[in-house]
Amino acid sequence: MARFLLRRLFSILISIIGATLVIFTLTRFGPDPVDLYLGDSQAEVTEEFIQMIRAELGVDKSLPEQYARWVWSILRLDMGQSIGTLRPVSEIIKIHIGTTLILAAGAWVFAISVGISIGVLSAVKRATFWDYIGRSFALFGQATPQFWSGVMAILIFAVILGWFPAGTLGNREGFIFEWSNLRHWILPWIVLGWPASAGIMRLTRSSMLEILDSEYIKLARAKGVAPQKIIWKHGLRNALIPPLTSALILLADYLNGALVVEIIFSLPGIGTVALNQAVYDNDWPLLAGTVLCFIGIYVSFAFLADILYALIDPRIRYA
Repeated sequence: MARFLLRRLFSILISIIGATLVIFTLTRFGPDPVDLYLGDSQAEVTEEFIQMIRAELGVDKSLPEQYARWVWSILRLDMGQSIGTLRPVSEIIKIHIGTTLILAAGAWVFAISVGISIGVLSAVKRATFWDYIGRSFALFGQATPQFWSGVMAILIFAVILGWFPAGTLGNREGFIFEWSNLRHWILPWIVLGWPASAGIMRLTRSSMLEILDSEYIKLARAKGVAPQKIIWKHGLRNALIPPLTSALILLADYLNGALVVEIIFSLPGIGTVALNQAVYDNDWPLLAGTVLCFIGIYVSFAFLADILYALIDPRIRYA
């Protein structure tokens, strides 16, 4: 198992190095940072002041030296300063990452609980009404884009029925699980978690069907083991490896890909900041910092999935 994890750790390190090269290269393809920094006042300043700004932004060196200085700053947890707001990038990320974390965690819990539950039910009740309901749930979940399901959720549950707010986080006073705060999160959690719950449902159903048709399950039934024990102890426990691996990758995807849901429901998350402040304003330090943050989250959860996979599957221990 140690050799397997070392190989995975080495591949993740190579991936991060490659990602920093791609991020650095793409950010240098944009407009001149000095033009973004000075704006319309560039014609009113002296050449010495422009050179001072270049030195402050770190763009007065050669590209290899700029890359080395940028990587060294990242290793010291210094992501630079936003050109548009003149604030540290790490401070901006710290302010907005909490909203994305809550959104991703809630959608992940919804996807796991609903996906596994419906997947087990669909496998146990194979070729029945409940199986068709579960498969229809998975079909619509994977075929429906989030921008459409989000708008439909707002139209039905916020505008027509009036059960939930149409967006924003309200006044955010008190504990998050108080109903006045929680009701702002329910629709975003469901919209973000529905496609993933559909995928987990299909994985769980396929894995459970394979396990329930295995010889040791037939032997347990012949011995008179209770059906509930067969399903939850012998069946689900051995069928959880594919859903578990997928679930951790999905959480990383949520943290990285909640942009559409944040925009639809007007949530001040890190995805909204990356789009509105970094992309639209060509703020390359902020863009590089947010993208690097997303990459770090993704590879961390991918490595955690490898660790759990190695602990659950005995075959990995001999790799």
